[in-house]
Amino acid sequence: MNRIMLTSATSLRQLQLKVDTHAHNLSNLNTAGFKRREATFQDLLTQQIYNQPHPGQEAGRLTPYGVRIGHGVRISQTTLRPEQGGVLVTERPLDFMIEGPHAWFRLGHTAVGEAGVEAGEVVYTRDGHFQLAPHPELDGLVRVVAADGSPLLAADGGQITFPAHYDTIELREDGTLLAYPAQTPQESVEYNLAVAYIDRPDQLVAIGDNRFRWPGDAADIELINLVEQEPGGRTIRLRQGALETSNVDLAQEMTQVMATQRLMQLQARSISIADDMMGLANSIRA
Repeated sequence: MNRIMLTSATSLRQLQLKVDTHAHNLSNLNTAGFKRREATFQDLLTQQIYNQPHPGQEAGRLTPYGVRIGHGVRISQTTLRPEQGGVLVTERPLDFMIEGPHAWFRLGHTAVGEAGVEAGEVVYTRDGHFQLAPHPELDGLVRVVAADGSPLLAADGGQITFPAHYDTIELREDGTLLAYPAQTPQESVEYNLAVAYIDRPDQLVAIGDNRFRWPGDAADIELINLVEQEPGGRTIRLRQGALETSNVDLAQEMTQVMATQRLMQLQARSISIADDMMGLANSIRA
């Protein structure tokens, strides 16, 4: 009975983590560019019992030969699902959307290390809701940044900056970004907005605000120049005036939550039954 109670308690803790995962997905139902997560389970240690009597001895309990007794389950990992989300048309010039899975915007981010020293790094997001902010070092210039002020990076790793009086921004499907005054379009500033292609998004580490860090070498990430895409290869395009919605399916997530709650009820019932059996055993009198 102790084994049953421990196994059920272990499974209950892990099932609660699965509920938390689906609750996190549901809470980001309306977050632009959000990618849902799935909890993957694996069995804990199992024991196989061969209950056979020795020669000359009476048979013991009628336990099936080779019965396997488990010790519950645990969540091995939560997998990031990269499926394409829907399209939310905003007609806003600084709303960009990636059409195609596994591609990510690159943002400059300042991280504080263990020694308290600030260091720059590249983080990745599918949230294409950008805005203009004054350049902190260059007067009269603005740069394209995310909501937290992290600058959007061009193909060469530099920031996208242009004079503050440039009031027109144009983004083409091939990643070419133009900024120019409406009255004099010939004075345009051009950038190439390459995207990062991450074939294993489950390796990304979430750092908050719908942003991710690559734990390995940055050289392992392929930088795709959309202008140079070969016919028949990957089809990745950028779209202006639209945002990618989350790929969370409300019906699917609610179904998973209800199914997990049923499993939790079953595990809780197992603890109750084991407690009743222990009570009966303790109440036996010789």
